[in-house]
Amino acid sequence: MYEKVKKIAKQLIPHRLIKKHEDKLRGLVALSYKGNNVTCTVCDNSFSKFIKLENGDLLCPNCGSLPRTRRLIELIEVENNLEIKKVLHFSPPKGFREKLRKLELGSYITTDYEGEFDADKRLNIEAIEETDNQYDIIICYHVLEHIIKDEQAIGELYRVLKQEGVCFIQTPFKDGDIYEDYSITSRTGRLEHFGQEDHVRVYSVEGLKKRLEQKGFVVEVLNFNEPENKKGFAREVVLKAIKK
Repeated sequence: MYEKVKKIAKQLIPHRLIKKHEDKLRGLVALSYKGNNVTCTVCDNSFSKFIKLENGDLLCPNCGSLPRTRRLIELIEVENNLEIKKVLHFSPPKGFREKLRKLELGSYITTDYEGEFDADKRLNIEAIEETDNQYDIIICYHVLEHIIKDEQAIGELYRVLKQEGVCFIQTPFKDGDIYEDYSITSRTGRLEHFGQEDHVRVYSVEGLKKRLEQKGFVVEVLNFNEPENKKGFAREVVLKAIKK
């Protein structure tokens, strides 16, 4: 129902107005989910339940966070561990961005090259215009599957990360080997082969881990095998890539 209403709203209301009044619109949606059964780690509000999307993801009624971003907040809080950290975040969702700005970080820099998200900078991940060894933490969630020169991008992530710094990485994953075919360039072809019109590959966990290790990272595979209903966490895999 939520997705049908959202689709109708997009057809009837100009995008600029939706974006301008997004917080108010979400606030109206959240009124229908009053309660204390679940809690969002991003906006810190409680609800009767999360909104279940057609793909099974659980959406926060207030800030629009997904399971992966709610868990990532906890990972970042643990990694920060009372120390002042400098963080670089690629393609930051609004609610997540606002939450990170409230944490006691040394600095929190956001970037989005395509202009899809509001961000501080427009850094090309294949050639990041930052000096070496700048960041303690880098967040690179659902980005690399869009990048043709992903190995070059991984090298750049390694370069701008400080020694002992951590890069949290996630993409859609499949079993087996990485699947990529650069001859597939049409949007319909990429949707059919890679699951989304702007994706250029589907990684396997081991395949991406190997590419990260080839650029110098030491990689921890974080397997979260059990959902957590109270916070709306899902089963997922996160790669924690450490610069040694």
